[in-house]
Amino acid sequence: MLATLNFDPNIYFGIVAENLTKRFGMSALRYASQALCKMKNLGDDEGLELWRGIHKHLLDIAMNEEVPAGTVLH
Repeated sequence: MLATLNFDPNIYFGIVAENLTKRFGMSALRYASQALCKMKNLGDDEGLELWRGIHKHLLDIAMNEEVPAGTVLH
C-alpha cells in the first residue's frame, strides 16, 4: 500500500494518464492493463496500486471521448 502522503496522488495519476493518452492514444489503456497484470504477477502491491490509479483515469478519459454520430453503444 502507498505510504501516507501529504498530497493527493490522484492529481498525479491524472497527469500521467493525460500524458500517456497524448503519446499513445487509446492504446495507453491497453498498456496500463498490461502494467496492471505485470505488477500483479510480480506481487508488487505498491506498483499495482499506482497503475490502478492511472488506469482509472485512463478509463475516465476513454469514457469522455466523443462518440461519432450514429454510433450505437451496447
